[in-house]
Amino acid sequence: MITKVGILLVHGIGETKKFENIEAVASNIAAALLSDPCLKVRVIINDSDDAEYRASQQTWLANDKEPLVIEVTKHDPNDQNKVIKVTELIFSEAWWADLGKADSLFSQLSFWRWGLSLWSREQYLGKKNKNKQKEQGFFEDDFGTLNQVHLPTTVSTDKTPNIPLFGRYSFFVVSWVVLLIQPLLSLLSFVLRKILAFDLRPDVLVQYLGDIKNYQEQKREPDGAGYLIDIGQPLRISVRRRMIKGLVKMRLANYDRWYVLSHSLGTVVAFNGLMEPDAVLPNYLNENLWERCKKSGIATKATNFLTQKQADNMFPSRPAWLDLDDIISRKYLFENLKGFMTYGSPLSKFGVVWPAIVPINKDNSIFSADFEWINIYDPTDPVAGKTKYFDLVNYGGKKPIEIAYKAELIHLLSHIEYLTYNSNRKNPLVKQVAYWLLEGDNFKQPPEKNFWGWPNESVAKLYTYIRYLIWLLAGLFISWILGLFISWQLPDSIKNEFTRSTNLDVSNFLIYFLGSAVIVFLFGIFVRLWDDNHSG
Repeated sequence: MITKVGILLVHGIGETKKFENIEAVASNIAAALLSDPCLKVRVIINDSDDAEYRASQQTWLANDKEPLVIEVTKHDPNDQNKVIKVTELIFSEAWWADLGKADSLFSQLSFWRWGLSLWSREQYLGKKNKNKQKEQGFFEDDFGTLNQVHLPTTVSTDKTPNIPLFGRYSFFVVSWVVLLIQPLLSLLSFVLRKILAFDLRPDVLVQYLGDIKNYQEQKREPDGAGYLIDIGQPLRISVRRRMIKGLVKMRLANYDRWYVLSHSLGTVVAFNGLMEPDAVLPNYLNENLWERCKKSGIATKATNFLTQKQADNMFPSRPAWLDLDDIISRKYLFENLKGFMTYGSPLSKFGVVWPAIVPINKDNSIFSADFEWINIYDPTDPVAGKTKYFDLVNYGGKKPIEIAYKAELIHLLSHIEYLTYNSNRKNPLVKQVAYWLLEGDNFKQPPEKNFWGWPNESVAKLYTYIRYLIWLLAGLFISWILGLFISWQLPDSIKNEFTRSTNLDVSNFLIYFLGSAVIVFLFGIFVRLWDDNHSG
């Protein structure tokens, strides 16, 4: 008998191509399993007959089958002719990279306005904001299923916006370093294109970090991004639509068990999908998929159904073919969900600045008794962190399992190396993940911990402090490089005039080191004052 294990992958920021994340993760998992002499590993790709591998068409999706399967046969270590069991690791993905905005001058300026003022922004509480409720005269109960979710513990008990000082400081440092990097990228792009004919896009930061901006937007800008059926709603609604369709299809596939593996911003997308209330889930589906849900039994009727006013205020909009009492039962939907893994997750950052975007469902008793939420973070990863604001124990669930893992020796590359298989490492994370998926047991850390691979709590804290030092040193180094580049590129006449009028040396790195910090500070103050005076 073959055990079928479903794996839904959710990618993070960047211009990820379809199936690119599946190929990357599956190849590393397959390599990890191949290192076990008791396992025979075979990879099956369900590709189309009318297109070549890596063509622009959807070549890995044939007849609605999952695009990739890793078939694992386990043999008796004492008798290689005796098969103990056969397991299929069946990969699907919630792909959303195509839902970003078209590049334009407006999108570039909008990104920098947002990025340089992150540290000064008001905490986004959405309709949970008590100040807004008093000003605009509305109640939470008027807005769909808002009363079925709770905000992370970063929010004050009186539900008024309040970002901690350290949180503002952290975002200030990020904005400062990003501002320093941008002119350096532009200069490098020019030099590399002239000397090596290598095209480094100077707007690479906008292309990557812009996904975070798009996901946190409170309203849709008129630029056509996302699904047409979500017009007038935030772009993240279109992204969640892909996620929830993926979750529903995983359940309808009737796997013996299934898992969700998510990376970077994809962890926020996946968390949103798992936390959506029962009455909201059908809104993301098309009518055909809804009919399949009805036949499978995961679509049912609510005891306390929505009022028409609540339905009209829902995000996304409720289709006319749904009744007010139509729901998808999270209990049935996640019946065979065995694990949720987040790695390189910015959930804690969202919890600080945009808690209304990552609310916690008040009922998490629906997950099975052996369900695990595993959060992997590299203490030197500038994006990742613990899920300390999302303890599901308070809402009938389990506490997330926090695991520190040193993904990469070069700190700033750690964010993209979590599931990379390295045969020189004794216990790479991807090997532990592979056996977690294969065996169906609880996630197991290696029996031994060490400074390099799996740091203990005290070493993880040390790494965290090192991260802040690295950011400071990175700022100093980039400032020094900028001074050299600008001094090299500027004509002597301009340099001399600058020195004469300002008494400053254009090659002095402190000009860029301190000047960029002043720009971020003043710009953040200006944007906050502007937003406060022009907010509706």
